[in-house]
Amino acid sequence: MWALLLGILTMLLFGLPLIPAVLEWRRRLDVRPLAIDSEHTLDVAAVAADFRAMVGRGGARQGLRGRLYSANALRPLVQVTGTFMPTAAEALIGTCARTIVTSGSLVLPDGYTFSRDIYGRRGISTGRRNRMQVLLSEGEILVRSDSEVQRWAHARTVHVEPRCRLLGPLSALYAMRLEEDCEFTSVSAAEIGFGGRHLAAPPDMDATAPPGGDWAHEVLNPPSEPSDGRWLVTHDMTFPAGTLYRGDLIVQGDLWIGSGARVIGSVKANGRIWLGPRVRIDGALIAGGAISIARECAIAGPVAAEREIEVGARSVIGAANKRTTVVAPVLRVRVGTVVYGAACAPEKGRVLADVATP
Repeated sequence: MWALLLGILTMLLFGLPLIPAVLEWRRRLDVRPLAIDSEHTLDVAAVAADFRAMVGRGGARQGLRGRLYSANALRPLVQVTGTFMPTAAEALIGTCARTIVTSGSLVLPDGYTFSRDIYGRRGISTGRRNRMQVLLSEGEILVRSDSEVQRWAHARTVHVEPRCRLLGPLSALYAMRLEEDCEFTSVSAAEIGFGGRHLAAPPDMDATAPPGGDWAHEVLNPPSEPSDGRWLVTHDMTFPAGTLYRGDLIVQGDLWIGSGARVIGSVKANGRIWLGPRVRIDGALIAGGAISIARECAIAGPVAAEREIEVGARSVIGAANKRTTVVAPVLRVRVGTVVYGAACAPEKGRVLADVATP
């Protein structure tokens, strides 16, 4: 009798931890997808749509699909025509704690902190040394020098002057330009230019241009027949300058690609990758370490590294008809470079001067 009771108690003791698993198996509690709040994604356009809808409703009703902005989210609110005029209290402390909305263009004063969202339908021109949370416009946003955007910004086009800090995602439907010494974490647009317009990449540097021209030189043949069009190298490799390889290249070590070389395919290395000047890659460029790209290179596909990426001046990544992404924890881009798509640097991104410029 005692032996039977001891056996039952032992089975209960070891079986209790399994009850939640049995209930989950029987009831299937996880069949529905998890809801994702747009506020916790990098889809700036979706968050901007919520804000735009709330502005259109005047903050009077609830029920937005993203529920990011409640009925009172925009209050206190000030309707502005043209230049923003602070109150006496705001002028004294240099801080505006009101949501600013205008149906036209908006000009902000220098040296102010704006702790609420800002909407300028036709355009927004910030002041110098501003600190802002959110900027949204259907036209152009001009972020003046030494300013900071702490959450996000979205517009048709965006121009960011030197020495600005973009702590949250910044997006544009069409063109975006970040000038020298700007810091960023995530920027996306059809075309992202780094540096002044006169420093842009040469117009003939198209990463998706047809073969030929000064890019194609001596054909490099691997020592053994590649498998499925992929050349696997099990050690460090130096890719000769001025040579051409057709296919994907995978290196289980560090990779150096000489100047003027071209790979009609993708390139991946477990270690670091160094690209010489005017290298062209028709696919992706992926590294397990860091990537260093010299000036005037053209890469058609995504560029990703687990450590950091430095892009030389007047390079092109992606194309107008083929958007792509540059991503690494640390990203340094020299002026004159153009990226079609997005550039992400969760730890730190920065626009640097051209080292060849006197």
